Amino acid sequence: MTHQSAVKLGITPRLFAERFGDSAAQAAPGAVFNHPDALAGFAADCEVLTFEHERIDIGLLKALEDTGVLLRPGTKTIQAAFDKIHQRRVLKNRGFQVPAFAEVRGPDDVFDFASEHGWPVVLKTVRAAPPGELGVWIVEDRHEAMKVLAERSNLQLMAEELQAIVKEMVVLVVRRPGGNTRCYPIAEITNQDGACKEIRAPAAVGKRLGAEVVQVALDLANALDTVGVLAVELFLTTEGLVVNELAARPHNAGHWTIENCPTSQFENHVRAVLDLPLGPTWSNAPAAVTINVIGTLDGIDPARHLPEALAVEGAQVHLYGKLPRPGRKLGHVTAVGHDIETARALARRAEAALHGRRPS
Repeated sequence: MTHQSAVKLGITPRLFAERFGDSAAQAAPGAVFNHPDALAGFAADCEVLTFEHERIDIGLLKALEDTGVLLRPGTKTIQAAFDKIHQRRVLKNRGFQVPAFAEVRGPDDVFDFASEHGWPVVLKTVRAAPPGELGVWIVEDRHEAMKVLAERSNLQLMAEELQAIVKEMVVLVVRRPGGNTRCYPIAEITNQDGACKEIRAPAAVGKRLGAEVVQVALDLANALDTVGVLAVELFLTTEGLVVNELAARPHNAGHWTIENCPTSQFENHVRAVLDLPLGPTWSNAPAAVTINVIGTLDGIDPARHLPEALAVEGAQVHLYGKLPRPGRKLGHVTAVGHDIETARALARRAEAALHGRRPS
């Protein structure tokens, strides 16, 4: 989607991909594929490098930056977004409210954390989870904690205090190198089985809370010297606002901007990293809802039901060309309308059609 936005502006991006089956590789002829010796040569042929996900070796990026390669965002932002332990420490030191957390080196770290903060405990991967795998587990006791630690012994984990979440929100800030910023309307998200399922924009928040949420996001973007899109995930808890996570890239919670904003998050990311004027970020219609298309246990490819989904007038279907697998995000659908319920009904009909069923 970033590639398509660049092409629209007459810009021909190059892609350094992990594997041939990557969605972006299907849209980017001449992609270079993952090999340690290829990265430096690839970077030398680019005006600027930007990123689509967090599964990248930060050490390699720092080495590139040290040789004069222009990274946007730079490694200051990248490390705060990619490494959740580092992120928590940076945010806490700068006065932002974050959940209580601890690095996990072994079972005793989890048990000590639980003795101080109580069960359940949230365990999560410090870096982005491998594709198609969960990166967050809520463990109720020592037995469940040991099970996760044993099954994920190859991953670096951290513990966090479980939050009493009233609402989960995401703000997308886009920022140019000189500090010029724009914010998209606040979105509200619903998770299912540890993954984002539904995004609604605008979020149902009052003016005072909305202003506070936006200010936190702007302050974070400036504090981290962000360039491009910064997605700030926040919890509204019974104790107030808590910063959950950051993503220094276009974000799943902003896919609705393709259909409902004059400039999508993808195009504004391209504009920002190339230091071009940012486009407007307001909503064209009063409401938008995006529902992610997640692979099911039956392994059916949603593309088989594309005609039925396209028959839902008013819903926009995006499929990523991925092989179906249970729990894998295979695409999304977005609908806009005069209110959230109207847009949600359309999006749910199209999403259900892709799975060959009626909306629930």
